Amino acid sequence: MPLRRSISWNAALRDLRADRMQVSAEARRAHCRREVFAKLAANRARQELRARPLVVAGRYDRRAIMAAAVAQARREATGDAWASCLSAALTGVWQVAKVARRAAAH
Repeated sequence: MPLRRSISWNAALRDLRADRMQVSAEARRAHCRREVFAKLAANRARQELRARPLVVAGRYDRRAIMAAAVAQARREATGDAWASCLSAALTGVWQVAKVARRAAAH
């Protein structure tokens, strides 16, 4: 075996591209719907912060976060499964909670 090995970068990059998973159009649409839903949930959660804070004394109030996410998932009708609606709502509400925690720290 030679001490020096050569690498064909063209072949390596071709193999990398071939290994990538092809995403279907339906999966892309579902991802976009979840992203839009998460943004809507974040906007609504910001409005509801006055009613029940998501951060109390510098700690996340998980009960309030979950309640806000469930309320948001019920409010928005996207036609997706409940699990994906709740997932998107939780993503948005957690984003708001993180921003609120950072704002409370300063």
